[in-house]
Amino acid sequence: MKRLLLTLFVLTIASSASFAQKIAFADVNAILSVMPENKAINEDLQIYATGLQKRLDDMKAQLDGLVQQFNTALAAKDTAKALEFQKQAIEGDKVIQQASAQAEQQLAQKRSDLLQPALKRIRTGMEAVAKRNGFEYVLNSVDGSGTSALLWGPDGSDITRKVVTELGIKLEDDAEAAPATSPATEDKKKK
Repeated sequence: MKRLLLTLFVLTIASSASFAQKIAFADVNAILSVMPENKAINEDLQIYATGLQKRLDDMKAQLDGLVQQFNTALAAKDTAKALEFQKQAIEGDKVIQQASAQAEQQLAQKRSDLLQPALKRIRTGMEAVAKRNGFEYVLNSVDGSGTSALLWGPDGSDITRKVVTELGIKLEDDAEAAPATSPATEDKKKK
């Protein structure tokens, strides 16, 4: 019985060792932030956002005009006109709220569209680095909100700098322009 358990234990360890996978991580946001195309993406987004905001501002100005007309009609004690302006203002406010939500969606879609080529370039660079270094998986070390999603990683698993190098991006000042490192790497640097 002991031999059977020992054999099963050895087989379990051997099989789990053969399934061990090499995993790397990188900070996609840090890579994107040092890419030359990032500046153009941000400028295009700013121009697009300004256009959307101008449209919303024009709608709000029309609503303000209705509110002034409402106040004028109320001051003149013309209740029928005041009620009509109030009804138009309420409807106008609903339209502005819908337009604002739609503008947010349009801006998010535009951002996604503009980022796709850069993200594709990052994925291609990541794939090259991962294959060259024997990694089977690459995880993003930071989630979409900028919070570190990776709590620990072994030395050599952070490939952020390698991907930047693979993309041919030269960092001017390594200390200032360097991509963020994992918390584990920062802790080891302090020791």
